[in-house]
Amino acid sequence: MGFISGLKGVFKKRLYIFIIFSFVLTWVLILANSYLKNELLRTVIIVFGGGFLFFNVILFCVSFFKKLDDLNKWFFIFSFIIAIVLNVFLSDTIFNPTSNFYLLILLNANLFFTSFFAFKLCMDSATKVDDYLYQNKKSRIIIRLVEFCVFGFLVWWFFRITIIFFSHTSSDLFTYVIRILQIMFWVNIVLMIVVLFRLIITKKLSAFIALFFLLTLFYTLYILFDLLFGIFFSTESGNLIYIVASFIIDILLFLYILGVVYDRVDYIQAKLKIFKVDTIALFLIIMKSYAQVSKAFAITISLEVQIFQATWLFIIFMFFNLIFGIHSIFAHKYGKGK
Repeated sequence: MGFISGLKGVFKKRLYIFIIFSFVLTWVLILANSYLKNELLRTVIIVFGGGFLFFNVILFCVSFFKKLDDLNKWFFIFSFIIAIVLNVFLSDTIFNPTSNFYLLILLNANLFFTSFFAFKLCMDSATKVDDYLYQNKKSRIIIRLVEFCVFGFLVWWFFRITIIFFSHTSSDLFTYVIRILQIMFWVNIVLMIVVLFRLIITKKLSAFIALFFLLTLFYTLYILFDLLFGIFFSTESGNLIYIVASFIIDILLFLYILGVVYDRVDYIQAKLKIFKVDTIALFLIIMKSYAQVSKAFAITISLEVQIFQATWLFIIFMFFNLIFGIHSIFAHKYGKGK
């Protein structure tokens, strides 16, 4: 996939190697503290993780005026020290990661960008599989029809299993899940109509759409189960299973975001002349860093807020599925990737 070539470029930059290392290290410390429940270790996470967050904020501001590749390594060392100091001195202000300022703005911004890159990961994965099956000229039609039917059956089967599973839960939760699945169903119906329309006009089947439906269903289930874990463990954000699952998903999305951004360097520079690639990458890193560091704090989020955030994440995700899904159906070039 394109994001892999983008990641190769990222790992050639020492700054981003340090950023990735710091991101992973903070997660490892969070994982360790979820098991040890040590107050000193929690303080280390807050100081280091908060410093890492402010470090990215400093670089984000600098990137508007200067290319980061042109800066001396001592600048980054000095900036990281300043970031840790800022984190300590601003701990009781609105700029602290636990403040409502961050909670209301950065967390919701993180939801927006997480939805977009989750959509893109689903679409890129589906089209990549379809491109691979398209390479065999002799049997591409039959193989891709089988692909469409098999993944289509799996979508139906997982929908059915999900409904059966949640039918044994409380009526309020079951009603919420049914509404979520109904929205997803109608979005999928609209996309299928577009696929059929394209098939009639061009005689070409967008077979990848069935796998795309399956992957988006999996991500929706992740949203639902993440909401349930958040409800049950919101007062003890150190539940080990929840933290490990969050770590795996977060690191994959983090690497994917960096890879996608740096795979589109020329496109970004041509379309967004005001912003540099580093500026966009650092903004997205700040969003992910806040969501990460906030797990180290004893933040109790009300049930209403958790449901609102999960619903908002799902709605944005469905919006991207509908709008960019229609675009991808018409724009995808078979056998050439995206």
